[in-house]
Amino acid sequence: MLSMLVRLYLTVAGLLLCSILVVQQVFPYLFPDQYSASVRHEFVGELTLLRERLGEATGAELERRLGELNQRAPERYSRINAQELAALPKRSRSELDRLGSASDHVGNEHHHLFLRLPGGETVQIVYTENDFPIRYVAYLTVFAMVLLGLLMWLQPHWRDLERLRMTAAQFGDGDLGARARLRGGSSIRQLAAYFNNMADQIGRLIQSQRDMVNAASHELRTPITRLEFGLANLADTLDDRVARARVHALRCDVEELDLLVGELLTLGMLERNGPRPSLEPVQLEGFLRSSTGVSAEELRSRATRIDWSISPELDEVAVEPRSLRRAFSNLMRNAVRYADSAIRVAAEPAGEDWLLIVEDDGVGIPAEDRRRVFEPFYRLDRSRDRATGGYGLGLSIVRQVVDRHGGSIHVEPSSLGGARFVARLPRQPRLWPEREAGPHDVDPQERPFHLQ
Repeated sequence: MLSMLVRLYLTVAGLLLCSILVVQQVFPYLFPDQYSASVRHEFVGELTLLRERLGEATGAELERRLGELNQRAPERYSRINAQELAALPKRSRSELDRLGSASDHVGNEHHHLFLRLPGGETVQIVYTENDFPIRYVAYLTVFAMVLLGLLMWLQPHWRDLERLRMTAAQFGDGDLGARARLRGGSSIRQLAAYFNNMADQIGRLIQSQRDMVNAASHELRTPITRLEFGLANLADTLDDRVARARVHALRCDVEELDLLVGELLTLGMLERNGPRPSLEPVQLEGFLRSSTGVSAEELRSRATRIDWSISPELDEVAVEPRSLRRAFSNLMRNAVRYADSAIRVAAEPAGEDWLLIVEDDGVGIPAEDRRRVFEPFYRLDRSRDRATGGYGLGLSIVRQVVDRHGGSIHVEPSSLGGARFVARLPRQPRLWPEREAGPHDVDPQERPFHLQ
């Protein structure tokens, strides 16, 4: 608000100052007759007394009488000779001939009046406005009142705009119920109404999409389980090696489909914030080593090693174990999928936060894809085949979990040659507000019977 107030005030004050200067310096030359009449009217009493006092005096007698007057007002009155009279502006000479008096605007603070006496002589009256510093105090008062008026006018507008900005930020952060609540007389109430209508429509669309995906995912669980059970029984009854291999391949496909459904349910639960998780203190190194989600056999088959570097300062941290375990295992499975031979896991303090780092020595992620890899269903070109697998949901779940803990995550090049995922997590996580669980907020771990 301060920058807006300063810009607005400087604009208004500059225009006001220019207006004052134009009125004082330019108007007397644009409207000389009006200013001359105003001055004559202002000094009409003094001009009348001078005519009576000086009368028809000329020459030395006029100089003597003017000297007596100047004793009380030094250098105010003087006699104008013929040469000085001829140097006056034509307008002033014409006024003297017609009206017997005239004025000449010399400056902002100096004025000259000319009086034609009955004896034919012309007397000059010098008037100087000596009101410093009162005039400038008055100007400062005017500018201060302008500032006060702008502040009084701007403050309610800024307050309403700030409320609308905060509501938009909450809505952008995933709070689909955020709405702008403004007073009845707000000048931007119509804008807030348009925003609320837009938010209602977007919220309905997003909620409808999430409900549809979650409902479909739940409905798929039962037939998938039946398929798994049926294929397992079929495999036990077959003696043909080729047929058993085909059934095994079908079971692998069903398990992939089951995994996809589980990822969708997890992502849907996290996107809806879910019921507020409970924080628990965990021994970090042991927690991470037990949460990789990668078996020793898989590491040996891929000839991949894991190097651990856990800072002793992070002996114990408060986390939501289930969701963080899922996020860390997703990072590890992603690293195992693309690593050539080495994975490095590190945890180190960073002020009030701590960093969880997972990096590999694979081919890395191009710079243009590093932000998008956390989007749902976004996969790099090289991962769109059965060899590498993946559905583009694992890293999206990681981001949701990190956001849920009040942290952030990004990917950057690794010194090993591949990708380096860095998650910044607060030691005291700032979790989302508590919300009652919806009909589809079921933990994906609580799933129907699944055959391995």
